[in-house]
Amino acid sequence: MLSRTVLLGLLCVSVWACNDDVAQLVYSTRVVNGDNGNPAAGTDATALVIGVQQADLPADEYPPFPIEDGQFDAVLELRSSAVRTRVRVTIEGPTTELLTAPPAFFPGASQGFIRVVTAPPSSCERVSFNLLEAPRAYFGMVQSGTFALVVGGTAPTNDQFEFFDALQWDSRLFSQELPGTNLGETRAASIDEVEILVLPTESPPFIFSMANEDDRYTEVELHDGAGPRSALVSVPGVGAMVIGGEVAGEAQTGVSLVDPEGNVTFLELREPRSGPAATALGTDVLVVGGNVEGNAEILLEGASRGQPIAGVMDGVREAGLLVGDGERRALWIGGTDATATVRQDTVRFDDCPVSCASSAGPPWTSARLGALQPAGSALVIGGVGSRLVDEVRWDGADVAIEQLLELDVARAGAGGIVLESGAFIVAGGDDGTGAQRQDFEFCVPAALEPL
Repeated sequence: MLSRTVLLGLLCVSVWACNDDVAQLVYSTRVVNGDNGNPAAGTDATALVIGVQQADLPADEYPPFPIEDGQFDAVLELRSSAVRTRVRVTIEGPTTELLTAPPAFFPGASQGFIRVVTAPPSSCERVSFNLLEAPRAYFGMVQSGTFALVVGGTAPTNDQFEFFDALQWDSRLFSQELPGTNLGETRAASIDEVEILVLPTESPPFIFSMANEDDRYTEVELHDGAGPRSALVSVPGVGAMVIGGEVAGEAQTGVSLVDPEGNVTFLELREPRSGPAATALGTDVLVVGGNVEGNAEILLEGASRGQPIAGVMDGVREAGLLVGDGERRALWIGGTDATATVRQDTVRFDDCPVSCASSAGPPWTSARLGALQPAGSALVIGGVGSRLVDEVRWDGADVAIEQLLELDVARAGAGGIVLESGAFIVAGGDDGTGAQRQDFEFCVPAALEPL
C-alpha cells in the first residue's frame, strides 16, 4: 500500500474477483482476454504491473504483483474517488507482454466495476463476449466520456441507436423510445462532451444528447445541401461543423456551425464544394477538395467566410482523408481521381493558419477506400479489403505514413474510438465477404502512453 495517503477508495485488480474482505469503496477491475477469460492462463507471465494517476498528481507506480499459475490479485489505494483517474496494466513474463488501459474515468461516478481487455504490443485482440446490438458498417461512433454513441449504418435494422460502455465493455440499446426510421449511412461528430451532431443520409440531421434522458433527440436545421456530400468535423471547444454539400447535383458554399447550446451559425465557403474533406486545427478548420480544381481554404474562428490557400491545385480527390495534428499541420491522402483510380500521392499543409503552405507529401503506398479516421487521432484504420492500421507521424519538418499494426479481420466503414493511453477500439465494418460485422477489436500500439 502507499504511505502518506488518505484512503478514499480501493482499486481491486484481479483475474476473476477480489477477496470479499476488502473494505468499502471498492472499484473492481477485471482483466480479461477477448473471450472474457484469464489472459495470463497458459502463459509464462510472472508479474502484474499497475500504474495509477489521479488528476495532475504524480503517478503512483506500484511494485509488481506476482502471478502464480496464471492467477493474480491486487488491491491499490486511491487518493480520491472524485478526480479523473487513469490506469495502466501490464502482464509480463520471460516471453509474455500484454497491455491494457481503460478510458480515463471518475471512480465515484462509475458503477464500481471496470473490465479491461488485454492485447500484446502492436496487435489487436478480437472480442467475442460483447457484440454490437446489430451488424453495422458506415455508421457513426463518437466517444462521450466513458461511453460511445453508436448510430445508424448501412445494415437494415431497427436498432438504430445504441451505446458502448468502454469502462465495462458492454453494448446496449438506449432504454428510451427513439425514432425508428432507417438512418442509412451515418456520420457523427462531437459538439461537446455530451452533445453529438448526427448526419444521416436517409433522414434529417439531429443532435443526440448522451446526458439528457428526457430529450435525447432534437432535429436541427442546417444550410441547404447539408448531408452526405458535406464534410463533418468536430471543433474542440467550439462545436460541430457541417461544410458544403450538394443540391440537385450542384455544389454548395454553405457551412453550419452547431454550438453546445444547439444554436446554428451559418458561414460561407469561398468556393462551392461537394464532397470536401476537413480537419480542425485548433479552433480553425482547414477545408480541401470537393471541386475539380482540388483547391483549399481555411475557416478562421470568428470569420464568416473562408480564406483561400494559395497554390493548391490537386485536381479531383474524391473521398480523400484529411489527417491533421490538431494544431497547424495536415496531410491530405487517398481518394480517387477523375478516372476512379485510388490516389497514392498526398498533399501536406504546414504552418496553418498564419502562412498555410502546401507541398507534396509522402506517398501512401497502401492507399485504400473506406478507411476509418477517428476523431482527434492520426490513425487510418482498415478499409476495403484491408486489415492495415496506418499512422500519420510528424517529426520536426518531416511527415511520414507508417504501418502501426494489423486488425484481426478486414473492416471497411468501421467505427472506433481512441483512448488517452493510445489504445483504440474498432467496431463493426464490412469484412469484404458481403457480411457486416457485429464484433469489436481492442488494439494497442507498441507501447501505451506513459502516465
